[in-house]
Amino acid sequence: MSELDEKIKVSIERIQSFEDLTHRFADDGADGYYLAFSGGKDSVVVKRLMDMAGVKYDAHYRLTSVDPPELVRFIREKHPDVSVDVPRYPEEYKNPRLAGKPVTMWNLIPEKGIPPTRRIRYCCEWLKESGGDGRMAVTGVRWAESSARKNQRDIIDIQDGGKIAQESEHFDVKRGSSVLINDNDESRQMLDACVTRHKTCLNPIIDWTDRDVWDFIRTEKIPYCELYDEGHHRLGCIGCLMARQHGREREFARWPEYKAAYLCTFLQMLKRREEHGLPNARWPDETAVYNWWMAYDVLPGQIDLLAEEYEEEDEL
Repeated sequence: MSELDEKIKVSIERIQSFEDLTHRFADDGADGYYLAFSGGKDSVVVKRLMDMAGVKYDAHYRLTSVDPPELVRFIREKHPDVSVDVPRYPEEYKNPRLAGKPVTMWNLIPEKGIPPTRRIRYCCEWLKESGGDGRMAVTGVRWAESSARKNQRDIIDIQDGGKIAQESEHFDVKRGSSVLINDNDESRQMLDACVTRHKTCLNPIIDWTDRDVWDFIRTEKIPYCELYDEGHHRLGCIGCLMARQHGREREFARWPEYKAAYLCTFLQMLKRREEHGLPNARWPDETAVYNWWMAYDVLPGQIDLLAEEYEEEDEL
C-alpha cells in the first residue's frame, strides 16, 4: 500500500468514526455531517472522500461576495448538490438598515469602520464562520507537512466545556485555543471544537501534503476550478488579508473590478466614520485607506498598531 493509499484509508476511517455522533452534537438532533465546501482543491478532495466513506452529509458553500466568479461558477456547474448559502445579519441586529439583510464585504466594511486586518478578522467571522453552527462540520483544513505535526494528528483540540469531551474519552484532549475553520496553521487538530459557536470541526486530511491532494485529484479524475491551471495556488476571497502582498496585487490585476469595489467601499467607510465623529486624519481619502490596507509604505507592525488603536471604534 502506498503512502497516499494509507492516508486515504485513514481519512475515510476518520470520517466514518464520528458519523454516529453527528446527531448528538447537532443542536437540532440532525443526522449527518455539515460539509464546509469552498470549491477549492482541498474541498473537492474531502467531498470525494466522504462519498467514498458512504456517510450522510449536506454540503454548503458560503457566498462571501468576494470569491472569484470562476470559482462560484465552478461550484454551481460541477457541484449542484452543494447548497449556496447567503450569510445574513440577525433580525435583531443593532443597525436596523441591515437587520435581516445579506452580509457582504461591501456593507460589512462601512459597518465596522475599519478594513479587516490580520489582527481584526471580522470578515471570516461574518462571511464564513457562522455556517454549520450547532453541527459537526467537516473541512479541508491541512497542516504544512512536518514530523512534529504528524505526531499530533490524532489529538483533539477542545474548547473548555465542549460536548465532544464527553463523547470521545478515548482520545487525548488538549484544551484551549480558539480557531477559525479556514485556518491552516499548526494549532489545528484533526478534530476541533468551539463552544461559542456550538460547533465541532473534523479535519480528515489535516496531514495531507499538496502533492497528496493533487495526486488524489488526478487519480480520481476529480474536476477542479480552472484558476489552478492559471497558476493560482489559493482560491479564497479576492484581496484576502492573509495572502501575501504580491498575491493580492495579482488578484486585483486579474479582477480589477474588485479593486474598484474595495475603493468605493472604503469611501463609504470614511463617510460613515465622519458621520459618527471618528477620526480620519490618517486616511484623507479612499486611496489612502487602500494603500494602508495593502501595506504600501507602511513600516513593519504599523498596521497592527493602527488596528489596535481603532479596535474600539470598529463597531459603528
